[in-house]
Amino acid sequence: MLANKTMNRKLVNIVLIVLAVAIVIVIGKDFIGKKAGKNIENPFEYNMDEFRKVDSTQILYAETFHFPLKIHDWAGITVSDSMIIVASANHLLKFDYSGKQIFGKQLIDTATCITIDENRQIWIGMSHYVVMYDINGTLVKRWNSFGDRALFTSLAVSGENVFVADAGNRIVYHCNTNGQIIRRIGEKNEQKEIPGFIIPSPYFDVAIDDGGFLWAANTGRHTFENYNADGSLRTSWGVTSFKIEGFSGCCNPAHIAILDDNSFITSEKGMPRIKIYDQHGQFIGIVAPPAAFEGSLAPDITVDKQHRVIALDFERQQIRIFERKKE
Repeated sequence: MLANKTMNRKLVNIVLIVLAVAIVIVIGKDFIGKKAGKNIENPFEYNMDEFRKVDSTQILYAETFHFPLKIHDWAGITVSDSMIIVASANHLLKFDYSGKQIFGKQLIDTATCITIDENRQIWIGMSHYVVMYDINGTLVKRWNSFGDRALFTSLAVSGENVFVADAGNRIVYHCNTNGQIIRRIGEKNEQKEIPGFIIPSPYFDVAIDDGGFLWAANTGRHTFENYNADGSLRTSWGVTSFKIEGFSGCCNPAHIAILDDNSFITSEKGMPRIKIYDQHGQFIGIVAPPAAFEGSLAPDITVDKQHRVIALDFERQQIRIFERKKE
């Protein structure tokens, strides 16, 4: 009886070994076949080429001019009157629309973002503090540090109110012009129906609309959030989609700007493209399609009173100007 049991165990072990060898052979053949270049479809793989193609009738803008930049490590772009103002990591530069450089000034620290107010005062984020220069590039004021964890990625100024997007702390600070914090905007609060900012990487933009209301790009949620003066959530819009009307991937829209008719201009990374939406968040059309860009970096954007879109293209190292096509 014991001998029979021993024999049965040996037979079972032999069968298991044979099965294991067979499985290894099958897997090995499959692996070798794949390495040999067999075209095996992945049902879960996205074909991004499909989404790079756009309907040409949706392209509402045309590139009318561009000029090169000679300095790397750009931080951001803004406009005032007929001047284009750019911050690199260590310089403040001003150009006219023909590309002629008006001046270049050395900054006191490494810049991360820039904007200009209605009084033509230039505000620059320096990672964890803010400085203000006059239009001629003279330093006027410097705020105290907001701490080592801070990472300022965008500024918006309206009157005596300065809004600072801090990607490090995932918050927007509402400050006075001297850097004193009035309130913290966007902290998660279920009772007030504020979802909280999801900011996976240092792409976190803010802008002020024509009514003086703050808008912030909640990039991890692919949404725009609109806040009242008291910091309460007013409204929001956005859709997650690879399609042209939506936002996809990590941290989009990467950059935003608002026209004086409250239309939104957006710039995306990953699959770079610039688009325009109406004041309610409805997709209107394309400023620049994916085919207009190289690489994956999102161009920083700003807009002027003529509704031109000025893009700082990091890949091409150019300032590119887009204008609405004539109907």
